[in-house]
Amino acid sequence: MSRDCHAPFWSSLSAAIFALLLVAAISTGKAAAGGLGDDFWEKYDDITDWITLRLKLTPEQEEKALPLMQKNFELKLAILEDYGFERGKMPKLTREQKEELDAKIVAVRAATRVEMVKILNAEQLEELKKIQQEYHDEFRRRLAEN
Repeated sequence: MSRDCHAPFWSSLSAAIFALLLVAAISTGKAAAGGLGDDFWEKYDDITDWITLRLKLTPEQEEKALPLMQKNFELKLAILEDYGFERGKMPKLTREQKEELDAKIVAVRAATRVEMVKILNAEQLEELKKIQQEYHDEFRRRLAEN
């Protein structure tokens, strides 16, 4: 997929997704440690291409799926901001707040998958579940550490 077709929309999608990953990944100033692996920056260099490749999206699917993914990440960012997350800062949360936050993130994830059912085939949906679970497992791990 060429970068020319990304335009400003795709750049903002990449930025939003990257910001979410950073917020979820950064705890006490460690950006690339603790489970992210050596390929973190390579893997997430261009997230829209990465999602497209990992889900094996056709151009038609990409046109429909990527805006849904952007909406997903924007909703998650808004939830995180509501709990005091900022770039490079993970607030101290009570157990109840962590559970509430986790439930809200899971709800967004599920709502996104409901919409993606209309776009993706069964194999792609399974891969989407894996992607979502990977992100969420890492987020839960970071949340538990804090």
